[in-house]
Amino acid sequence: MTSRTLTLEPDNPVNTTLLDEDRKAIYVVETEHKGPTTLTRVKDANGEVLATLEWRDVLPDKVTIGKNAQISLSSCTVSFKDDVGRKYTWEGNGPGMQLQLFAGDTSKTEPIARYVKSRKAIPGPSGRAAIPATIILAPRALEIRDEVVMSCLFLEKTRRSNENSSQNFADAYGTSESAPNFIAVQGGGV
Repeated sequence: MTSRTLTLEPDNPVNTTLLDEDRKAIYVVETEHKGPTTLTRVKDANGEVLATLEWRDVLPDKVTIGKNAQISLSSCTVSFKDDVGRKYTWEGNGPGMQLQLFAGDTSKTEPIARYVKSRKAIPGPSGRAAIPATIILAPRALEIRDEVVMSCLFLEKTRRSNENSSQNFADAYGTSESAPNFIAVQGGGV
């Protein structure tokens, strides 16, 4: 078994189609806003719903995987176990970091999956073409592909939400003298 790359088109973890190397749709992710409720569904190529994410403003999002009970997103995505009991952990889930999945029983230097952020095109003779967002899956990750893809998408959604919140906070305080004092009072920094 060789590694596989899934491309997100467009680069939106909650409204996208994941394509394989042959441009065949493997997953479809759709988000629906109904009144106060926002739901994101991950479907396989046959249209079967694999997971549903219920967005929440204050508390952690809730996820339902298959026909299992709904659980808090924070308790199932950073670390999870497969059907055989092997443990997996996502690392790099912060601003400016690369999201990578490690298997508990293998080397911590070689991830079994990683999310690669898209890059915009840089025009000009020394520029570069646009690079789409991708999820790269090593053979071990292919054994649990659905779980890897779902957890990766949900973590990327949360990372982007948190990044936007941090940016909105920074924009609101600009470069005024009050921002550092407020951050120090809160006991942390951005």
